[in-house]
Amino acid sequence: MTNFELDTADVLQVLLLILGAMLVFQAFWLFGTALFPRMVGQARDRYKTPIRTTLIGLAVVVPTFFIGFVWLGKRDGDISKIIGLVIGVVPLMLGLIGSAGLCQLIGLGLPAPGDQSQNWRRVWRGGWVLNFCYLLPGPGWVFLAWSIISGCGAFVTSLSGRGNDRSNDRGRGRGGSRAPRKSSAPEPVAKLDDDSPRSSRLQRSQIPSGDSENKPSPRPRRPRRPSRPKPEE
Repeated sequence: MTNFELDTADVLQVLLLILGAMLVFQAFWLFGTALFPRMVGQARDRYKTPIRTTLIGLAVVVPTFFIGFVWLGKRDGDISKIIGLVIGVVPLMLGLIGSAGLCQLIGLGLPAPGDQSQNWRRVWRGGWVLNFCYLLPGPGWVFLAWSIISGCGAFVTSLSGRGNDRSNDRGRGRGGSRAPRKSSAPEPVAKLDDDSPRSSRLQRSQIPSGDSENKPSPRPRRPRRPSRPKPEE
């Protein structure tokens, strides 16, 4: 049996590589939040339907990744290899930027007092949670691949600039902004004959006189006490 031993230098090298990868992920997430805040907000809404977003990401990442590395293996020349590398790597970079919506969604579940004035703190906080989830061997690596693929799907679908219609409909039903109800048209007033006594009474009651506006309102009078009967002489 071979003895597997690690010295201090190897341990430090592994730790520095892990820390460097975590900082690179954080840099991409903050990069997307700073330059494309609206897109990151729409990508966050796409993660409310994760299955659909993941399928769209698979439809984008798998063909481009395959075409890029096939081009890289069969073509000769430095320029062709660079083109193949770009075709295979760019969707992964877009997936990292799109997964900033997932970081923001996690950060919303962990609120802090300064989130309203500093929106990037949500992405920063959610990004560290994702980074530590990636460290678990096996399931963490699967979660890393899923976040990049779904991030690419969220990035592509958020380019349309449309919000999630289903979530908007649900929000309207649960205290969201509703369309004002149309008020019913007032009923037409029945026309009266000008010479009738009823129309003359209505005209007198609707048109106030100038004297009545200037006169102060009369004070209510106290009821009179009943007079006592005079005693008989």
